[in-house]
Amino acid sequence: MKIERVISWFDKHTEELKGEFVLDGVSLESLKAVFKPKADDPLMYNPYIIFEEEGRRLKEVLNFQFDFENYIYQIDCFRIS
Repeated sequence: MKIERVISWFDKHTEELKGEFVLDGVSLESLKAVFKPKADDPLMYNPYIIFEEEGRRLKEVLNFQFDFENYIYQIDCFRIS
């Protein structure tokens, strides 16, 4: 099974999906250091909200600009073929 992790972002007012950014090249270990997943989700299959602190830490490992004033961000995990 191959999986893909993405940053998804949603308009704060309408909750409409505005975009996705594929997290190529970001290791699971790097994400675990930022998000500290629960014991029952060691592979981070569940969605994780990205708050400003996590956004600052993620910017250290990827080229992505967050706009927390207008959008809500989360890490999503999808199974791909």
